[in-house]
Amino acid sequence: MKILDSDHCVAILRGQLNPSAYASPDEELAVTAISVGELTHGAHRSAKPADNLACLDVLLSAVVVLPFDETSARIFGALKTQLRAAGHPIDDLDLQIASVALCHAAPLATHNRRHFRRVPELTIEDWLVG
Repeated sequence: MKILDSDHCVAILRGQLNPSAYASPDEELAVTAISVGELTHGAHRSAKPADNLACLDVLLSAVVVLPFDETSARIFGALKTQLRAAGHPIDDLDLQIASVALCHAAPLATHNRRHFRRVPELTIEDWLVG
């Protein structure tokens, strides 16, 4: 399983990224419920909310949506404490996404390496590097 961050989902929705070039046919792709919230918010703020929400529905039907559950929340709490103590905090939504990825021991496909590289033991793949 590989987890797609919101930026990679947006690139897929815009036709700028083909995930099959980076994931094997038998490999499951997932997004977090947090990213679903971010993407839904973006669609509602766009010039064509209905069209963008429909496209989002198509994307979400092709991936697994992973919840932010109790295990992820406990990882989040520990990581937030650790990163703040080290002077390297990151945004709570990004930290929740990272926590879900760690909970599932899955790599996170993201272009936001600046924030996510601070999270210990998180495997990052950037499919948007040109």
